[in-house]
Amino acid sequence: IGQLIYVEKSEALQSAIRIGKPTINRLHPDYPALQFVNTLLGGFFGSRLMRNIREDKGYTYSIGSAVGTLQYGGFMTIATEVGVDVTSKALVEIEKEIEILRTNLASEEELNLVKNYMSGSMLGSLESIFSHADKFKNVMLSKMDLTYYSNYMTVINAMTAQQVKDIAIKYIDYNEMIKIVVGKMNG
Repeated sequence: IGQLIYVEKSEALQSAIRIGKPTINRLHPDYPALQFVNTLLGGFFGSRLMRNIREDKGYTYSIGSAVGTLQYGGFMTIATEVGVDVTSKALVEIEKEIEILRTNLASEEELNLVKNYMSGSMLGSLESIFSHADKFKNVMLSKMDLTYYSNYMTVINAMTAQQVKDIAIKYIDYNEMIKIVVGKMNG
């Protein structure tokens, strides 16, 4: 838990960073809230990781986080590629953003931005007969029913700053995450 796996590539111009840990799947009652916190952290273009590491620091073109669900569990990942001169700095900034999630309350403006984004994403994911079939498939394979989606959106739209902090404390601890870096650890 929490180890750093480093594979040096002496000729690398960029370092690939992958950070992750096992977590809950969509059957767990906290899953929608974890998806919300993940979206806030790194799940969309306006996320904290994107604003800090791409826009403010200019360390990468893209960074993101995701929560995946499997039959018996789930996982959370953070992924980016950065210049070798800022590899270590990028890791520090990722840790900083996770720690801020765990210690500070998100603003109402930020909460509303994520709620609107996730609501729009849900609507956008229902644009065709194939996307409807995909929603059916997801709940059927998880042995759930279609009330999952209405419950999911109810949780998303009711998220508070304190709930974000509580979920981050419960499920997202940088010290428990495995960090993999392939490239160079300069900077």
